[in-house]
Amino acid sequence: MRSAFLAGSKTRSVDDRIRRMAFWGSAASILFNTLLHAAIVLSEGLKLGHVFDWSFYSIILSLVCWCSYKNWHFRHAVTFGAAAIYFHMWGRTFHAATVDEGSIFSLPILLFTPLWLILSNSYRALFFYTIVQSALIFLYTNYFAAGVYGFDPDLVDITGLAIVLAILSATMVTVLAVLSYARKKTDRRLLALIQETERLAAEDPLTGLKNRRAFMQKVEQAWQARTPFVIVFIDLDRFKPINDEYGHAIGDQVLQTIGKRLRQCPELVAAARFGGDEFAAIFPDTDNSTALHTKMQSLHAAITDPVSIDLIRVSVGASVGYARAMFDASSVGDLLHAADTAMMRCKSSETKVAKFDPALDDIRLSASAITEAFRIALDMGNIKPALQPIVEAKSQKVIGYELLARWVNSGFSRDPSPADFIPIAEKSGLLNDLLWSTMDAALPYLRESDHFLSINVSPSQLASNAFTDGLSDIARRHGFSPDRIEIEITENVAFRNLDDNIQTLERLRDLGCRIVLDDFGSGYSSLSLLEELPLDKVKLDRSLQSPHHKRGVLQATIRLAHDLGFECCVEGIETEHAAEIVRQLGCTQMQGFWFGYPEVIERNIHRLKAAS
Repeated sequence: MRSAFLAGSKTRSVDDRIRRMAFWGSAASILFNTLLHAAIVLSEGLKLGHVFDWSFYSIILSLVCWCSYKNWHFRHAVTFGAAAIYFHMWGRTFHAATVDEGSIFSLPILLFTPLWLILSNSYRALFFYTIVQSALIFLYTNYFAAGVYGFDPDLVDITGLAIVLAILSATMVTVLAVLSYARKKTDRRLLALIQETERLAAEDPLTGLKNRRAFMQKVEQAWQARTPFVIVFIDLDRFKPINDEYGHAIGDQVLQTIGKRLRQCPELVAAARFGGDEFAAIFPDTDNSTALHTKMQSLHAAITDPVSIDLIRVSVGASVGYARAMFDASSVGDLLHAADTAMMRCKSSETKVAKFDPALDDIRLSASAITEAFRIALDMGNIKPALQPIVEAKSQKVIGYELLARWVNSGFSRDPSPADFIPIAEKSGLLNDLLWSTMDAALPYLRESDHFLSINVSPSQLASNAFTDGLSDIARRHGFSPDRIEIEITENVAFRNLDDNIQTLERLRDLGCRIVLDDFGSGYSSLSLLEELPLDKVKLDRSLQSPHHKRGVLQATIRLAHDLGFECCVEGIETEHAAEIVRQLGCTQMQGFWFGYPEVIERNIHRLKAAS
């Protein structure tokens, strides 16, 4: 804010413009005050009064300048600063004249006084100063001008001169007051015009809801804030027959009524009309899916309640589709597509309210299309790393990150998910290339921290003779110690060359890496693996927290990991309650959306540091 202010950047705020005027005006006055007193000292010699005057003016002007710079009660500072300097200046001028120490510099001071007064920015104050200024100039000129300036009373009509100067000074200040009043009115009109322009630019003129552009800005803000929210798409049914039968005036009133009902919905974050009979809304998310669906059904009931206009009673239907941010999509584009797809399913079925369901709505991209595009995307850097935090259970402090991959700017109708392209990468023999590419982008962001990096490794990668050397090379190239790397493997190693994989894991351990068994407790879990594999940590699958498992199962699994000397991390923590339970059970680490969603690494290095 300060740099933008000092650089004179354009702003639509009237207050900022006045503040800039006060800042630069007081700064210029400090310089003028110094030059003026320097001239006085050169002409009359150094006197204690000169030092006092210069110090007083400099202090007051500096305070005004500082308050304007900091935006701290600057209007009051300007008003009282102007008054203090004004009356001190006149007091010193009259005192000097009474003791026969009047200065020839009194005249320019009198002439430049109105220029300082304009900084008060108050036409009421300026009208007050008009009377005071004219009276003081008349008194000073009438009683002291002859002595100070050497006017001969016999040759110069002192009283007449005083009256003329008083009138001229009063006229000057009055003109400034009128200009200040006109400027204030102009500022008010400009501010009102700006506010009205902003409102019209962001508002649907018919319903008063947000328009598409403003709504999308709201969605982007909510997504960037990682705030759990639900996006809802609403398409009215049977609206065209209403327009055809009753006319567009009735149709418009129906749309206005629907907009009013949307605004009155409890917990509404934002609502918009996209055009025609299409609406959208944002609501806070909730962990209770049943309660969320009930809320959407209540929204549908409110929208479809018959509308009475004069003697006409019309009824419209609505198709309501919704999707949950962070859960149903990995980007804003995917989220909008998910909600729109769910809404379209409503229109083609008897269901009037539907949540996005990948099994029903998500048309998976063809494997051939992904295969053809994947290598190109990898070479162009469109496969980017995403980091999800891992926290220490007691302090909930971030101690490491799990490295994930995200395909961005794919050009498809939606960006392929890891479930789409990881099997393709494995089948094409590109898993190592994918890992090295994402590590190359991620390691520079972690190098200067003490966080570890956890990477997922498949059995096919462990079977590669080049894997250990490749991992060692990339860690050395980035100056990243291998003892800060965790190798996450799944129980699939039990079915693919277990003995060979164990040898590879032992080499990785000798290199300094830590070995982690991932998704323990999901489906088939062999306890013998815990003894056979060279493990350092076990990550418990989120399913162990489900209502189908008793708390004792999770507690026993955590205790088993500790008894075997392993660190224990529980995945899938999505609520504060779940985090507290896991902490009480003695788990050492936790991971899940409660602590942070996977964030794609951008070019700005400070983003990750701030999140840490």
